Amino acid sequence: MTEKGRQLPLFDVQGWENSKTMKEEKLTLRYNLFDLPTAQHKAGLAGLLVMIESLKRRGAGPLPEVSELGATEATITVTRQSLQVLLDDLFAAEVVEVLVKNKWQNKKPKEIKEIEVEEKGKKKKEKRFLYDIIQPKGLFLKTFFPDSNDGWIQLWRNMLWNILRAQPATRKIYEEMVDSQHSSVSSKIFPALTKENQKKGGNYFKESIAGSVFVGAQEKNAELVSFVGRPSHNFLLHFWHIVSFIFIPRTFIFKRAKDSSGKITWNDQGFTLVIPEPSDLPWFKEDIIEAMQRLNTELAGKSNKPRQAMIDLSEEGGLEYLYHLAKYRTQQQGIDECISCVEAYHVQRVDKNVRMLAANRLIPDQYVLDHYERIRSRRMNPIFKSIVLPNILNQTPWYLGSMNKLASFPVELLVQAQGRTPANMPCFSRDARKKFTDIQHELKDMEEAEMKTEEGRDALLASRLYNMIRQYIRFKAEKKSGVELKNHKKEIDGKVIYEYPGNYREAVEKVSMDAFLAMRGRRDQDFVEYFTGAICSIPHFLPQEEYHLVAGALLDDWEKVKSLSMLAISAASYLPGAVTDENNNNGEKS
Repeated sequence: MTEKGRQLPLFDVQGWENSKTMKEEKLTLRYNLFDLPTAQHKAGLAGLLVMIESLKRRGAGPLPEVSELGATEATITVTRQSLQVLLDDLFAAEVVEVLVKNKWQNKKPKEIKEIEVEEKGKKKKEKRFLYDIIQPKGLFLKTFFPDSNDGWIQLWRNMLWNILRAQPATRKIYEEMVDSQHSSVSSKIFPALTKENQKKGGNYFKESIAGSVFVGAQEKNAELVSFVGRPSHNFLLHFWHIVSFIFIPRTFIFKRAKDSSGKITWNDQGFTLVIPEPSDLPWFKEDIIEAMQRLNTELAGKSNKPRQAMIDLSEEGGLEYLYHLAKYRTQQQGIDECISCVEAYHVQRVDKNVRMLAANRLIPDQYVLDHYERIRSRRMNPIFKSIVLPNILNQTPWYLGSMNKLASFPVELLVQAQGRTPANMPCFSRDARKKFTDIQHELKDMEEAEMKTEEGRDALLASRLYNMIRQYIRFKAEKKSGVELKNHKKEIDGKVIYEYPGNYREAVEKVSMDAFLAMRGRRDQDFVEYFTGAICSIPHFLPQEEYHLVAGALLDDWEKVKSLSMLAISAASYLPGAVTDENNNNGEKS
């Protein structure tokens, strides 16, 4: 950072040498985003600015003074007293009571209570154990989060205790606040900043970086390089979580049942921490505060977890962050003007260790955000989402990589089966059907030039294969059930609606299952022969251009045809009005 061609120090110490004659020691910290080494440091600078704004709105003081704030630069002056106010609020904690089902090891409960619970419609009494715990207050978040139920605040507390402060020794910083109301961290940070300033010639004083403030920090990495940084940089790492969003990735376990449809059990898989890398500090500060204030506070089921925080894929967390940040911006003010990227870290505590399961870096892209907004507007099957979402991020064809998913999951999760497909999870077949119908609508609006592109030809191939599969399944189901579907339709408001008799549904299920499994077990020429011998065994009356398109794809790229055909079978197996249909629609528009 320069001023009129003169190199300025990172920070100044005003009156340090003559402290006895000065009323108050001051440190003026000068930061530039381009000088900060990681996204966590840059997010920390933004978090510090948001923290100061929170204190200001609550009338606290004295506060660090932000004297200069540019797009990439910030000048912040702190005193011992203002630094103390800042850190006291950051680490503020309180004692609260919790009621738990099981006794804690080596800890006597404060009280044993008896409560009434309901299980399978029957009421019974159970014991609960009352304990006192220390929890962070998070007042700086409460200033902005619209939490009437503390869902987002509690999620932040859970992350803190399970990830950043998973080791009990790292929580003492909060425990001391319950007794003294003042943090001892200030007495360590101020002298460290001063010591750094006293080093000359660019040989800065450095100190170790704790894992409690930096995701992924170790004493030494695999190359035996120590995790160290300048005190002025490390100071920022206390604040990055203020402007980060926390999400809960989930996986599911499917259990088959003899007399009913299978059951889906959901399991939380740690946390996804989304850390932004701001590129314009004033804009980002304004946008993130607005995004925090507009978070949905609805809880998921009977839990205290925000529904909006539940995700199926770790990458989804980064997209959610960008979506919330971009939601209220205009076309003239793109999101990329205030943020360079986000980093998403999937971390989970296993026993006493915290493991990094995945790390992703997402750059704001209008194509990606537009396509993500389309799929987030409705609850989507997690398997189907795991196919579509990576392709949105990579800007590749939507079906790419689907073969592994279609080959590995139980067939009743992929093809609608009455009494077998679980009802407590969005239907894969319905999502597949929606995708194919969307493609057909898009084809109607395509210009001739677009149709000749690779994307246009892919869309045309998908549409044609979907129509062929639908005709095949309908033909076979009508023959098997003895039902002619044309006799079970009616017209409402100019639209043809089909109603499906039970024996026709059973026939569609059987034909779809057989075709899906037959394709799943075939490769190369074996698949091509099955497709031509089975799917093409009924008349399709293809226009010449579309015939050449399908025939050419079978010869040149059988894997593409197999993926799209299996997805089309899934889509065609979906008949509205089944138990697994959440909308309980008894008919289907023609």
